[in-house]
Amino acid sequence: MPTTTNAVIALTTDNRVAAMIARAALSFVLAFFSVSPPHAVAGSGAKPLPFKAGERFAYDITWMGILGGEAVLGVRNDAAPGGPAALTVYLDAKSVGWVHTLYTVDDRSLSFFDTAGLYSSGVDIRISENSYTKRKRIDFDHGRGVAIYRVDNDAPKEYPIDPGTLDAFSVMYAYRAARERVRVGEELSFPIFDDRKKYMLKIRALRKERILVKGGYVDTIVAEPALMSEGIFQRRGKMTIWFSDDEAFAPVMMKSKVVFGSFWATLREWSGAEIKIIPVEPEKDKTASAVEGSVK
Repeated sequence: MPTTTNAVIALTTDNRVAAMIARAALSFVLAFFSVSPPHAVAGSGAKPLPFKAGERFAYDITWMGILGGEAVLGVRNDAAPGGPAALTVYLDAKSVGWVHTLYTVDDRSLSFFDTAGLYSSGVDIRISENSYTKRKRIDFDHGRGVAIYRVDNDAPKEYPIDPGTLDAFSVMYAYRAARERVRVGEELSFPIFDDRKKYMLKIRALRKERILVKGGYVDTIVAEPALMSEGIFQRRGKMTIWFSDDEAFAPVMMKSKVVFGSFWATLREWSGAEIKIIPVEPEKDKTASAVEGSVK
């Protein structure tokens, strides 16, 4: 087993502090800061999406009980490429506390999600971890069917994409938008482009489960994505995501299994989303623990 110091370094160097809910943001549970009416699902009349500008989720990221980082995932509708139907998904992830003194993480990402077509217009990822920095920008030209891929000051390169392609951040919103088609035991597939390649991401709904979060219990649908990229859904290990089983269909908890233990992204606070909270009965609360996602 690693020492405490090694565990802390592992927590941050594995890029999970920024990636789990901070790149599967969680800040994963998605936040939207400006107040606006819900957007309608393409082709579904007045049926609103389960998210809107002004939604905001903040997560604590821990490993084996060690708090190493925090992430905020949200959405706003300012200056997003693609027209008035586009929302800007933002993800800020950073190391905290004494972990921050050992390994400094300050990652910021933007994804531009078209709520009419339910596809991505582009993504801008800025990584800052100790002395290492990287900026990756992908612009999707859906008319030409190509992704324009840039890393730092390198010359841009073009790669073919499939219709309706998403980036590794906006796919979270596409899955939430497909809430009415989510069935336990079934999977949904989404076209993704990341790391110079395209693929189909499959997300399977495994079961329903009641979990304890800050403020009470939440009934959830537990989902598991196939791990392929360095976006919200990590390629390494095994990730499990708990979505609230309500109209918000919000990601309230995430777990990423690694060689030693698991990383947890637990929802600390949220706004702009109506998550259905079931009050805790005092006598039952004695056996419940909110640490790293207790399950009832």
